[in-house]
Amino acid sequence: MEKDIDECPELFSSVPQSPQISAVYDDTEELTELLAIYFKQGIEMGEYCLWFFPDEMIAEKAKNELIKSGIDLENCIVSSQLELKTAEQLPKNINLLASAIKELAEKGSEKALSGGFTGFRTNFDLKNSGISLKPYFKTCKKIVEMVSFGDNKNLILLCTLPLEELSGSTLLELMEENSIFIKRKGKWRYLGLPDRQTELENTLLKEKEDAEVANRAKNGFIMNISHELRTPLNSVIGFSDLLLEGAFGPLNTRQSKYVNNILLSGKSLIEITDNLLDISRLEAGERTLNYEKIDIASLIGEVRMSLFSHASNKKIAVELKIDSSVENIRADRAKLRQILYNLISNAIKFTPERGRITVSAFKKEGMLEIKVSDSGTGLLKDYYEKMFMPFSQADPSAVLRSGGAGLGLYIVKNFVDLHGGKIYVDSEVGKGSTFTFTLPVD
Repeated sequence: MEKDIDECPELFSSVPQSPQISAVYDDTEELTELLAIYFKQGIEMGEYCLWFFPDEMIAEKAKNELIKSGIDLENCIVSSQLELKTAEQLPKNINLLASAIKELAEKGSEKALSGGFTGFRTNFDLKNSGISLKPYFKTCKKIVEMVSFGDNKNLILLCTLPLEELSGSTLLELMEENSIFIKRKGKWRYLGLPDRQTELENTLLKEKEDAEVANRAKNGFIMNISHELRTPLNSVIGFSDLLLEGAFGPLNTRQSKYVNNILLSGKSLIEITDNLLDISRLEAGERTLNYEKIDIASLIGEVRMSLFSHASNKKIAVELKIDSSVENIRADRAKLRQILYNLISNAIKFTPERGRITVSAFKKEGMLEIKVSDSGTGLLKDYYEKMFMPFSQADPSAVLRSGGAGLGLYIVKNFVDLHGGKIYVDSEVGKGSTFTFTLPVD
């Protein structure tokens, strides 16, 4: 069963046997349009509407759409028929979010009844890339069971999901749910149970295929441009080294300072280029490991020496604590070196002058455990999950001061996962951070 919203104005309220419905949107324009249709219908049906909006920009656009459609928005707000809240007021933690939604639903049902409204409707935007949607749908089901209206009262929860954040597993979960809306050929459509699997699967998989083609083109471009950048950058670094060594004659203090800045900038750019290449390879599916025997103490010492100039410029001491039980392990040398390099250089970047960094390694229950601790700025727990996402910074304000493209930790996590290990972070604002990763010894 497939219907157009334009052809059936009360579609949101007439979804068969399901007060909890879901919709997939491609961009903010689609989300804005969908929310305007959804709440317009609720207002016209005399329902109490609790509207959560992702940000002020989307809210303003959708409010304007409501006004254009003939809704007296100001009167709706004054009469408390429509309440507007920012999604930032909702907790990010799934357990806290579940209890918060239940509390809001209870209050909403009370307002709907006490205000003489015909029902209650609200919306929730689910942004959880790669995470199961089942806990959210389970929470919505409990809300529906908990909030009991009379025969003539309606309760509707609209869960919206951005298409770009739907993984394969969440897509399958979504197809198991009732009442799905998606925009096709310029019109919003409702996909019912009889043709749900074929219609939704074909539509969403086509969108995913198109996105994958675009992603492959992007990765190809990044790999090509990265290779092209490496040649001139290596020349910049090589000639800067020769100038500092006095190969073409001595430099005065001012010249040495400027050439050293060129050298550091060149090394920083080539590090970003290498990270871009690593990400492109990961996204292209290159996930093989070339195992060999590695002397851990020697490799850590090698990485420490390669970062010596970065640390010495800030007068940061990098201390090594390698337990005597740590000997050789089997791992991919290049990828393990990249893990260590990114973690230690990250620690140097966010540690103030005259700070201290400690790299420790020991065996624990058949695993090699390596810790990189610093006396840097530290992080809030809210940033822990975000820091391992590509092109994301844990603390944007700190990154503005220290630079960085937000690639290193994403690569670290992927390389640790490839080895069958785990990575953890423990941090406190003002007291520094400790990144711990484990790898199988055999």
